[in-house]
Amino acid sequence: MPMPASPSTLMRDDSLAARLFQGHDYKRSLVGDSLVGDDPIRDMAHQSSRAVEDSGSVFFDNVADFFSSIPWVVYAILGIILIAFLFYRFYQEGLLRSGQLPKVKDEDSDDIYEIDYDVEIRSALEAHNYSSLVRLLYLRTLRILDERGRISWRISKTPMEYANEMDSAPFLKMTHHFLRVRYGHFEADETLYQTMSALQEEVLKGGEA
Repeated sequence: MPMPASPSTLMRDDSLAARLFQGHDYKRSLVGDSLVGDDPIRDMAHQSSRAVEDSGSVFFDNVADFFSSIPWVVYAILGIILIAFLFYRFYQEGLLRSGQLPKVKDEDSDDIYEIDYDVEIRSALEAHNYSSLVRLLYLRTLRILDERGRISWRISKTPMEYANEMDSAPFLKMTHHFLRVRYGHFEADETLYQTMSALQEEVLKGGEA
């Protein structure tokens, strides 16, 4: 009866069966070639990234196809319209600066040097428009203060900046009334108009109380 081969003999066995036994990866065969030796999460992320890249590529390809399908005549027409618009705006600005084209008057403008106070106050009095009168009194006060050098008026400054600049209690009250009527939509009446007139007189004579 032949003796069984020892382990060392098996290790030295270079027969075909031994080589197949030693070289075969049973783990890969049992689990699957696609999972062994790889990170499944990394593979999933890679596949997702490839899917996003592919969809993005398709989107940009569709956009490119859309614009390439537009005739060049359309681009030419759009370009001509844009150039004509820019030319018109520059031409209009040039006329405004040269004084050949009058500026359109904004009836609600708070530019203190573009208001005809006598005309507008008379018109507001006749119409009993006290909200307009409160606004006009305040803006006229700003103009007088600016002409006297007591404030430095700029269209970009806020009423509260002038109040801080003046540091005057009567003027601060005027400012609060103006803000309520102008921006808070408070309905002014004759009493408020008389109050604003008295405050204006006090501010212009230099009162601080």
